[in-house]
Amino acid sequence: MNGKTETGKSAAANTLLLLISIALLLGGVAAYYYYQDLAITPVRVVGLIVVAIVASLIAGMSDTGGRFFRFLKEADIERRKVVWPTHQETLQTALMVIVVTILISLFLAGVDWLLGAAVRSLVGGGA
Repeated sequence: MNGKTETGKSAAANTLLLLISIALLLGGVAAYYYYQDLAITPVRVVGLIVVAIVASLIAGMSDTGGRFFRFLKEADIERRKVVWPTHQETLQTALMVIVVTILISLFLAGVDWLLGAAVRSLVGGGA
């Protein structure tokens, strides 16, 4: 084995890319709080978002980051294949759940009342 991964990058190069990405993110967060009194919040937020994007791009150059971004892309493709219910289907399903919940609660209340009456008659404290 020569220590190379599927894209030809060495393990050291992958580790270095990920470490640079993590250092960049930590530096961005530190700068966000360091400049708390010197810069207005929207400027700091935009700066932090830019740093996060750059760190993501650097991490994406590593094999691990590349696999992660491919996973996100494939997950988005699968999400687009989902057939969402229509408004009418959602309303009918919600009403059915409400009706079944009411029926089961009435059934359980009846069973509770019957068992309570039976226990009271056995104990002798019922009217």
